[in-house]
Amino acid sequence: MEKNVFLFDTNKCVGCMACVAGCTIENGTETLLNWRVVNTHNKIKHPGLPVFHFSLACNHCEDAPCMENCPALAYTRDPKTGAIIHHAEACIGCTYCTWACPYDAPKFNPNTKIVEKCNFCVDRISEGRKPACVEACPVGALDFGQREIRTEDRITPGFVNVGIKPSIVLNPLREAQRKPQIENLDASAISPDQMQAYLPDVPSKISLKKEWTLVLFTLSVAGLVAWQAVGSLYQMPVEPLWFMLLAVMAIVLTSFHVGKKLRMWRFILNLKNSWLSREIFSFSAFLGLSVLSFYTASDMLAYLSVCFGIASIISVDMLYQFLKRKDHMLFHSAMVSITVLLFFAWISGNIILISFISLMKLVLYIGRKVKLHQQKQNILPLFSGLRIVGICLPIVLIFIAPQFSIFTVLSIILVGEIIDRSEFYYESDILTPQSELTKFMEKEIRKQ
Repeated sequence: MEKNVFLFDTNKCVGCMACVAGCTIENGTETLLNWRVVNTHNKIKHPGLPVFHFSLACNHCEDAPCMENCPALAYTRDPKTGAIIHHAEACIGCTYCTWACPYDAPKFNPNTKIVEKCNFCVDRISEGRKPACVEACPVGALDFGQREIRTEDRITPGFVNVGIKPSIVLNPLREAQRKPQIENLDASAISPDQMQAYLPDVPSKISLKKEWTLVLFTLSVAGLVAWQAVGSLYQMPVEPLWFMLLAVMAIVLTSFHVGKKLRMWRFILNLKNSWLSREIFSFSAFLGLSVLSFYTASDMLAYLSVCFGIASIISVDMLYQFLKRKDHMLFHSAMVSITVLLFFAWISGNIILISFISLMKLVLYIGRKVKLHQQKQNILPLFSGLRIVGICLPIVLIFIAPQFSIFTVLSIILVGEIIDRSEFYYESDILTPQSELTKFMEKEIRKQ
């Protein structure tokens, strides 16, 4: 079936940025927050490699991950044009859609504290006109029209294709333009490693500087769920005051990651599709039921709270399905579902479970570091050493110095878990057009 699509010819684009200027002028966006971006392959302009560009904005995908995963239901699809529309008044600024989109289309505006993106110039195309970016292109590389898209229309080197059916038809680079014929007998040889060193750094959308509150929040969730589970299953009393103080801290921490804090109630509107909605809903239900169980002494409420707690832990791990791991490990030591088992084992005092989970964490952590080292990634040896101590020392203490209090042991464990979880964000990234182009260029360099 035909639908509205962008048409882009890689062979014609000269990277002049006229499309970016046209979009900015039409929509009144800030110049540092362009909705359309020109991504360039071979920024170092190596003569033996092709130089080409991708002009990309929102591709208004059929299976749009931004719309599907937004917890606040801030995205809708215009039925007439097929445009994915972002509603600023509904956005909470959680930035989860920026993780979900592989085309880097949603942009977080630090001034307004919400996300914004290309709207397909829905008003213009509804009137039969073309989008502003298309009309601004001076070389005819970018166009717009009604087309029926085939799978091969979305496959070209360097273009992110993850099966979400973007509304764009690509005319890939012709083979004749892939390698210019340049003869320079005086040129000195450059090794692939040297060429890779010249590649520009692609800024990561994931950084510990931005995500440190999530480190503490996820560990707080694990601690609260483990504590309540031990209290419920082993009939061990949970101190309500300390429990609620930790719960309040967790809520405050998560609010730091939200641009519009007064709209946080919208977090739970997309339980059908969004793992973020499921996380917030299940964690809220867990806290509410836990507090009720304290003051009613109801075993049923306590067990029910643990069920919601487990659901929140699963949701936390599922949230990160969009991250691209440098170690390529799906199962790793920083997973919150493993951390909650470790906390549960230590709080309950189950030596067998403590030993088993600690050994599993240790094996997974060392395996992760080995993989990173093989890929020539920085393994942060100092923090890695401290992390390993944080796993092994508590087990040693429990056997040779059992007089140490559980709080001392848990403090050591917590330091290790903070390091592990922090490294998780350091070692993760989001798939973007420019990172995919850089990856493609690295392959081309290796062929030289």
